[in-house]
Amino acid sequence: MVGRQIVYAISAICAFIFFLLYPPWISWYILVLILLLLPFDFIISLPGMLTKTIRLSAPTMLEQNSVGALRVIGIHKSIQFMIKTLEIKIARFFPVSGILVRFQVTGDDFSAKCKILCTGGHEDHGEIAIDTSKTGLTVFNVKKYLTISLIGLISFRYRAPYQVSVLIMPPAKKPTRAVALPRGLILRPKPGGGYSEDHDMRKYLPGDPVKSIHWKLSAKYDSLIIREPLVPPNHSRLVQVVAWTNAEERDLTLSHLRWVTDYLHKWDMSFYIKYSDNSYISEVRDESDLFEFLRHVLNKDDRKRIASASIPKRFSWIYHVSAEEAHQ
Repeated sequence: MVGRQIVYAISAICAFIFFLLYPPWISWYILVLILLLLPFDFIISLPGMLTKTIRLSAPTMLEQNSVGALRVIGIHKSIQFMIKTLEIKIARFFPVSGILVRFQVTGDDFSAKCKILCTGGHEDHGEIAIDTSKTGLTVFNVKKYLTISLIGLISFRYRAPYQVSVLIMPPAKKPTRAVALPRGLILRPKPGGGYSEDHDMRKYLPGDPVKSIHWKLSAKYDSLIIREPLVPPNHSRLVQVVAWTNAEERDLTLSHLRWVTDYLHKWDMSFYIKYSDNSYISEVRDESDLFEFLRHVLNKDDRKRIASASIPKRFSWIYHVSAEEAHQ
């Protein structure tokens, strides 16, 4: 845009000098034509520049050293109030040449600036490649964006609190002391009895409910047999993540944590997770819960968040995960 403005200014100066040197010739029409370009550019592009905005799209999680990109899409602010044909007409009859977006990119151990230019067509977009060589959370903050007129002589500047973050995860790596993890889910008798998909057979004891007697097996073995419902113990497991001090320790810790999470989920064991002495504790039922927890922990602007889930007063076991090894 700056280049076009410089070219326009030089052209206007040359046209004016040409008019002073050759006033009776076509120089007057050339000067007027060049001067009228500015108001023409403003009038024809004003509706488009006022209604044009951006939308950010990026994957929530990427594997380390994989390929991914942040997409910036140019849309109209009034998109939800217009039918699609009317929206296309606005883009066609009141066009803009593009949208220039400036980003502040931050991570655990780096900070950089970048910019991207989206062309002015209907839902045209531009892409920024995401650096996945480093693990952690990469945050893209939009500092400002400019809508540029059709010829490129005028621009409107907007400040927008747009932000998108991408979690970069290393591959899972088995910790050295994974043997301390429980081998499967241990079931226990359901308090008060009742129905359960899992059950066990045992001999009748005084005080057992009569409705729990399995009459067919009792007749077969000539002894009262009880069908006892079994349920998993109360969910009171905690995975404690030890704080890392550098990027290398962070990579190893995240690798171990991902392996431990996959292992526990393989045995259908949910757990709570906590990072260092941070007061934020989250429940992890699947891998997406783990990624959401890490996005919070790795985002320096979001570490004051308080857990909304109810936390057990005591945990049946606590498992520590660190860069060195995992230990119970």
